[in-house]
Amino acid sequence: MVTPLKSNPPFKTSRLTRSTLTCLVLGLPLESYCAEPNTPAQSEQRFEISAGSLSQVLSNFAAANRVALIYDTRLTEGLVSPGLHGQYGLYEGFSYLLSGTGLELVGSGKDFQLHRRVALTLEDTWVQGASPSLGATTEHSGSYTTGSMGVATRLPLSIRETPQSVSVVTRKRMDDQGMTRLEDALAQVTGVNVMYETADQVRFYSRGFAMDNVQENGTSSSFQGSVPGMGSAEASSDSPDMALYDRVEVLRGASGLTQGSGEPGGTINLVRKAPTRDFQASTSLSAGSWDKYRNEIDVSGALNDDGSLRGRVVTVYQDSKSFVDHVASDRQVFFGTLAYDFSPDTTLTTGYTWQKSKIVPNLYGVPMSTDYSSLALSRSTYLGASWNSMTYEKNNLFAELEHRFDDDWALSGSLNYTNTHGDGQFIGTFGNGIAGVGPAGTARLNNYIHRDNKGDQYAANVNLTGKFLLLERTHEVVVGADYQKENYDNRVGTLSNTSLVNVYTFDPSSVAEAEVPYRNRYRYYNYQRALYAATRFNLSDELKLILGSRYSSFYFNSRFKSLITGNETRSPYSEDGKLTPYGGLVWDFTDDLSWYASYSSIFKPQNVVDETNSPLKPIVGTNYETGIKGSYLDGDLNLSAAVFRIIQENRAIDNGNPNCVDNCNEAAGKVRSQGWEMEASGALSDRWQLFAGYTFTRSEYLDDVSDTIKAGAPYSQWFPKHLLRMYTNYRLDTPGERLSIGGGMTTQSSTDTTRDMYQGGYTLFYANVTYRVDRHTTLSLVGGNLTDKTYYIPVSNRHRGGYNFYGDPRNATLTIKWTY
Repeated sequence: MVTPLKSNPPFKTSRLTRSTLTCLVLGLPLESYCAEPNTPAQSEQRFEISAGSLSQVLSNFAAANRVALIYDTRLTEGLVSPGLHGQYGLYEGFSYLLSGTGLELVGSGKDFQLHRRVALTLEDTWVQGASPSLGATTEHSGSYTTGSMGVATRLPLSIRETPQSVSVVTRKRMDDQGMTRLEDALAQVTGVNVMYETADQVRFYSRGFAMDNVQENGTSSSFQGSVPGMGSAEASSDSPDMALYDRVEVLRGASGLTQGSGEPGGTINLVRKAPTRDFQASTSLSAGSWDKYRNEIDVSGALNDDGSLRGRVVTVYQDSKSFVDHVASDRQVFFGTLAYDFSPDTTLTTGYTWQKSKIVPNLYGVPMSTDYSSLALSRSTYLGASWNSMTYEKNNLFAELEHRFDDDWALSGSLNYTNTHGDGQFIGTFGNGIAGVGPAGTARLNNYIHRDNKGDQYAANVNLTGKFLLLERTHEVVVGADYQKENYDNRVGTLSNTSLVNVYTFDPSSVAEAEVPYRNRYRYYNYQRALYAATRFNLSDELKLILGSRYSSFYFNSRFKSLITGNETRSPYSEDGKLTPYGGLVWDFTDDLSWYASYSSIFKPQNVVDETNSPLKPIVGTNYETGIKGSYLDGDLNLSAAVFRIIQENRAIDNGNPNCVDNCNEAAGKVRSQGWEMEASGALSDRWQLFAGYTFTRSEYLDDVSDTIKAGAPYSQWFPKHLLRMYTNYRLDTPGERLSIGGGMTTQSSTDTTRDMYQGGYTLFYANVTYRVDRHTTLSLVGGNLTDKTYYIPVSNRHRGGYNFYGDPRNATLTIKWTY
């Protein structure tokens, strides 16, 4: 393994010059570079290079030595350097500047490149600190935190510099805990609640509100369950596979600057893995509980001699049964991406993703008793037909172009197109509507259902970032534009079958399959465009002010057509020129601690009309947050504590008119969510990684909603007041550093639903053990729900008749991974 030379080596150099030792340690051929240590390129010079971004410091040092340094700027994204002060030779200076960054120098003569160093220890390269080491990319960092992210403001800021609550799930955490789906990752994020709308469709909530916007590399799209009027059963795609992604960035609270409209729960940004200049390859085979088998292959590297063309391919095949009888799934994924440097300053990245899943869904879970108690049905109980099936297929094309004018200014643009298709037919048992099941166990089937759901999502983004000088200080700015267009075309058919069955003796193979014609067609059109700008003013060395705004326009239309009669109704809605301001202040009151405060506005159009058939006013509101953030161990460890308040007005509620027949709505609902949270993420030492997050949330109506919902009543009673997540991993100090162990827990307080389905608080425990057999081969064992706790997963629409899904029992997965 290549080890950088420290600036003050603990041994004397009387017989070998420091430059020669540098060549030896860097692995450079002595005959080419070190045979003549007093040549101009190797003679020591005195340097006084000021601190700054690692990219700028390296550029200054290379220019002073009259050598060319070419590299992918993503390698140094978010990294800073203390500069260079003193006597150094060429290679010794580079060695010092790259120390702890995970990067190494490759090249000869006057032409050099930077590559990411390949790690040979148990973990991937351990990097010492976010400043100067940790960048935005988390692959190979071995860390539970990151150096920078732009999910809140589109400016590349560290967690401490961001005046809102943000979290990251790094590649290491995903690997340690065996996260393969987006819901696996979000279930381990501070303050995020994973809600299952159906057996295979999830939504994410934070601070009592939905997170209805997801980004990929900063390009936005809607969670399909968040499209106005569109139910979760109409979704045409399932959850993305995590093998494709370097990290998941999460913003909690309103995201008015990066998202024009939506609920104030927050935003999720999925950052794809990028092609690498250095060749790397890995493959893994996993076997787990309930016959779960999975294979991943990941190959990346340069495709030409100078590394200007790079490629990466990731494939996944997974076949899995379930602890529920008959329920199963298989998933296939292909991800290919290319990056080409037209010049050292201009890079084009393109790619394609294909994902296909075939699922036997657990449609309605199990019913409850008429008195709301459990029927004591086994966790393996399946109350659907054995032939039930749902197939999802997704094709995604993307292109990203970035041009760096200099170290201060960069222009980037992205295009993203996603085509999705979901098709399925099924029938399941409902417990007599919402009434539940009596002592005899009698329930009814809930009709045959046939669905064909299609979606097309287009998105584009242009983003200019840079720095400017004002009043003898350097400030940062970002300006950009977003475009988003989404079309969904869904057909559904039903065929009556409400036969009586007994939930205790039900045979899934006893229900015959039937031909179900489509009867209704639902189409949804969602169109958004926006301009945004934000500036980070460096008022002093300790005080930073971020001001920004987003100017948005929206158009939405839903169309319902009866395929039997041919009649069609439309519900168009538009909103032009909506301004959503944003502001944040960060004060570094010590070297390690900052106080921050932020404000963001809330805006969400409603596709709802009142009894005069006039559209309701949009939902509006405000998001306030303040707190303290700390950065320790040179940025390896991030700490935060925050208090927040969200107020939202104009929610659609019943107008209370006893004579109203249709569209009995008015924009009068007012709710408030407030609470506090704490988070720690990163390293406690060079062997010990930690994540811990706690959130207290209380949401309530501020005005009377109906005769039964009064002011002070809980707004989202299915969201727990207390939510705690923890996980830690420790690399043992053993020969070869071959063994690491980890463990953690999630715990939440009790919840309820609008239909009085109570779920007591519960705690789940997890653990993992990883052992490196040799430099290429690693074995890992991941365990979940170690105490085999029986509980129901969060579903907002739980009632006595159905949508009661058991959580996973105790489980384990063994993985063998080979890495080149």
